[in-house]
Amino acid sequence: MAYGNDVTVYVEDTAGDLGAPGSPAPWWLSPDVDIPAHAGEAVQGVNDVQIRVHAHEEPILDEKIVAEVYVGEPSLVMSPTTGTKRIDPGSLLFRPANVAGTEPVANDPGGTLSFPWTPSSSGADVDGPGHRCLVVRAFPQSVTPPSSPFNVPNEQHEAQHNIEILTTTMRLAPMGQGGTGTRKDPRRREEATGLWWERFATTAVGRRGRRFVVWAFDPAPSRQLVAGLRRALAAGKVSGFSKAPPSRVELEAVGAPGEELEPRRLLKARGFAKRAGLGEGLFADDRLLAAAALDLGPRKLSGLVLRFDHSNVKKGSAVVLHGAQWNERGDPEGGMTVVAVAPVDR
Repeated sequence: MAYGNDVTVYVEDTAGDLGAPGSPAPWWLSPDVDIPAHAGEAVQGVNDVQIRVHAHEEPILDEKIVAEVYVGEPSLVMSPTTGTKRIDPGSLLFRPANVAGTEPVANDPGGTLSFPWTPSSSGADVDGPGHRCLVVRAFPQSVTPPSSPFNVPNEQHEAQHNIEILTTTMRLAPMGQGGTGTRKDPRRREEATGLWWERFATTAVGRRGRRFVVWAFDPAPSRQLVAGLRRALAAGKVSGFSKAPPSRVELEAVGAPGEELEPRRLLKARGFAKRAGLGEGLFADDRLLAAAALDLGPRKLSGLVLRFDHSNVKKGSAVVLHGAQWNERGDPEGGMTVVAVAPVDR
């Protein structure tokens, strides 16, 4: 097993899932790791990162629990060795209730730890300011964690918080000068296409092979999602969510062979669709916007560019987009949520 023989320690993909695999999407919005003051964004200066870990009562664990936190640029699948940086102080410890100590007790209400993190001064760095994704992993102190890509939806010791609020403007610019998408530096439209965009890193969990990425529109975001974004939405003067999807959505593979697909084509592969959960929930047939196939391996980061036109969205509102990655069998590997705010200067 990747984390020794431990089946006691866990972090949650969604609140109350007890670390078990198979949580419904969006399982990439874990409540166990976040920057509560401004979810999805690292500001220049000190950021307080908060984490929580859990432990089952059985089997009994008689040692303390280590937690690690990694940060990366907007990503679907992340790795501890490529395209991320570990940002915790190296001293994050929890303890089971039966182990003596002053550390927070795993699974106790309020049993959290926070630590200060100051990003680098460059937005081009994986640990720079701007939109960032977080991964927490927790394991017994005697265990050596794996170096392979994070397998968040299937691994009880790992959880991620992958979300961004993308502030946009009608102005045009080359992609390299398109802005970070924050309130102080809104995302400009790409000169070549006239579309807004976001780049995502990704890699393969397990063996090299074909991966599928699907993006869907969410007209009714969950209470959990909205609650986690309340401060940021208020600061961005967002008063509601669009009931209509963007008028145009495109995907482009970067750094790996790939092709854009008609998303409903994947629904015809019934075995894949059933295992992936396509056709229901967040990825219901009438919500699907775009899909792509990519050939990925576990040792190299590749990428995906999401381009879209949300100029049809009402001023003061935002459109919520969810993306997820699966392998050829339909096993989930990674996910991301983008909350794109209507252009500020139409």
